[in-house]
Amino acid sequence: MHRHGRRGIAATTDAGVGPVDPRNVPTVHSEVERWSPFKAWLYSLIRRSPKSNLAIVEYAGVEEGVRFLDIGCGPGAALAHAAARGAMVAGVDPSPSMVERAAARVGSADVRVGSAEALPFSDDSFDVVINVASFHHWADREAGLVEALRVLAPSGTLHVVEGLLREGKDGHGLSRRDADVLAGRMLELGYADPTIDSLRTGWRHEYVIVTGTAS
Repeated sequence: MHRHGRRGIAATTDAGVGPVDPRNVPTVHSEVERWSPFKAWLYSLIRRSPKSNLAIVEYAGVEEGVRFLDIGCGPGAALAHAAARGAMVAGVDPSPSMVERAAARVGSADVRVGSAEALPFSDDSFDVVINVASFHHWADREAGLVEALRVLAPSGTLHVVEGLLREGKDGHGLSRRDADVLAGRMLELGYADPTIDSLRTGWRHEYVIVTGTAS
């Protein structure tokens, strides 16, 4: 793990941290919202409990009484793991079909339809916020980071988890340089002491975790 100071901060959108062209936003959201109940069921069957979800719940130190939010919760795998540890769990996803499946899977969870850019929760509501493998889908990543900070209680943490990409390779995920840019942008937006870490689940999958703390 390394901590991110002011040196080397990039205010560009190299890592996709800045706003996306608004003309593309309806396409991004409509594509997700078109998930049919059957497609959501099929996805939840194939990807019911990815190892990454349990790993990040453990990494974040989720325990009894922690107020936990998963942005882009999908069918609720991380919610189930957090609830099993005694956390008070909530999730948000732009797909009504996914929200329905997550709510059915974790009866105690407060699962709502919504987006990272406009979280349907009050200020200071959570101690831990995670986003696993969907940051690259956010229509306006900077707005999402600001919203996550808003709903975090003081000293709460946001963990952005993405697949680790090789430098210069396109795909769903972040390279180490992308992660450094993201950490720098978090610092500029008001997160305290951003850190970058990595996590491996099995021999094939390696993730980069960028963590920011609400001051």
